[in-house]
Amino acid sequence: MIYLNNAATSYPKPKKVQEAVMASFSGPLVHASRTGMERDEDDILYVCRSKLADLFNIEDPLHIVFTSGSTEALNLAIKGLPLEGGNVVISAIEHNSVIRPLKTLEKEGKISVTIVECDKNGYIEPQQFAEAIRDDTKAIVVNHCSNVTGAVLDIAEIAKIAHSAGAYIVVDASQSAGAVPIDCKNWDIDLLAFTGHKSLYGMQGIGGLYIKEGIELKPLKVGGTGILSELLLQPEGFPIHYEAGTPNTPGIISLYAGLQFIFETGLENIIEHKKKLYKILFDELGDNPDIEIYSPKNEHTSYSNFCFNIKGMVPEEVGYVLEASFDIWVRTGLHCAPLILPYLGVEPWGTVRASHSYFTTEEEIYKFVEAVKKITIIPKRK
Repeated sequence: MIYLNNAATSYPKPKKVQEAVMASFSGPLVHASRTGMERDEDDILYVCRSKLADLFNIEDPLHIVFTSGSTEALNLAIKGLPLEGGNVVISAIEHNSVIRPLKTLEKEGKISVTIVECDKNGYIEPQQFAEAIRDDTKAIVVNHCSNVTGAVLDIAEIAKIAHSAGAYIVVDASQSAGAVPIDCKNWDIDLLAFTGHKSLYGMQGIGGLYIKEGIELKPLKVGGTGILSELLLQPEGFPIHYEAGTPNTPGIISLYAGLQFIFETGLENIIEHKKKLYKILFDELGDNPDIEIYSPKNEHTSYSNFCFNIKGMVPEEVGYVLEASFDIWVRTGLHCAPLILPYLGVEPWGTVRASHSYFTTEEEIYKFVEAVKKITIIPKRK
């Protein structure tokens, strides 16, 4: 099997992630503060937060709150900020984890939503956000990297635009975390949502939200914390104010092991490998008249997603043939990002997305290329 659906969930996981998760079940999965045991530098929650802080250039690791993934993190950010009565600017490349919470608030009459258009590759110039801001805009919520085309936006410039208007900048880093550099401090990001099961190489069900110092959110959930149990209200302070309930310790262990792999391998080496594979895809398929490619070729890209269609075939047909005839797994359809469709010209069926990882080999990419070329000669609908 050739797995090219890493933008959904990365596979395979690094060996050290698999080993760390299996080893975690050899002892009690209980956090120190919930048992009365003394905390030290081996506290997996703290060391994982610290590793995330190193990767994202965050000064205080305790301002990273663990969640079940980006969807929960984005809901915490969107529902926790004081947005009521204002306007929120988003982009056409957003995932439904941003669109649906905001559209729900809009339906309830609490906010208005402005959508910034993208180009045919999913890229958006920062100035377009400046032009979309209104007097009542309270936040820009933006996808750092399109999960469809892989287009990467200039978050540093967009953050400047947001702050110059007195608005928050909320970044969805689901696709970019572990795939491209992120600098929360120097880009002046207010809130950054991420998930662990994609390019951070962790397991499903773990993610987090970075909350810049000075920003207070309304908690998404309240309840048990294991400490300060005498309090009848949710304890204040980071990160406990936002982490009610039993932590996903196996998920955090997997995330920490994934982060170790990234630092040991080098993010720049991971990017360079994917860039090499990306170039093969464009060199081999870029000039094929039967193929429409929607991903950016050379700039503003994560080098991770090769988004395309074969003329005369709907994406589901292409995906079915790739899997049934060649044992190649890709993703087809709308990719949970419906707003981007008209800008790519792919309504109503969406696209085929092949997303490679550091573990994808050149041999596998060439086999995928040959499979796509064979599919292009299948008789098509007129």
